[in-house]
Amino acid sequence: MIETRSGLSYVTTRERPDLTAVTGAWRWEAFFSNSDISFEQLMAREQAAAVAPGPLPTVLVLLEGGEPIGMVALCNDDLEDRPELNPWLAGLYVAPAHRGEGHAQRLIARIETVASEAGFRRLSLYSASAVGLYGSRGWVTTEIFDRDDAVYHIMRKDL
Repeated sequence: MIETRSGLSYVTTRERPDLTAVTGAWRWEAFFSNSDISFEQLMAREQAAAVAPGPLPTVLVLLEGGEPIGMVALCNDDLEDRPELNPWLAGLYVAPAHRGEGHAQRLIARIETVASEAGFRRLSLYSASAVGLYGSRGWVTTEIFDRDDAVYHIMRKDL
């Protein structure tokens, strides 16, 4: 666990596998509830990530006063047909009661550090709704595509 002066701390689900119930529910709600993946399948993935060896995948959880308030992941194959873009920043989520406090930027910065410390020199992500947020952190759009009536940006950051 990494603690900060502001009372915030970061922990991975490897360190705290009990948090997979929260991270799985958040991921389901934000990204998968309208997909072909069942909640049970998603939870199995979340639990597998908590015991996977090596840096991929890593699910990082932001805690405030010991309570989870946000998450972000480092993974492979976030777009399954684009393995050349591995590894990915994925699953950025901040609980609604904690939005607007800079936590998304904190999570992005911390997962970039985790990736760099693991030896990765570049990260990719894709987003339809948070392009401005990532752009403010130095991410650059490299490609745009349409899917499910939304326009997505594939973004990259050299670490």
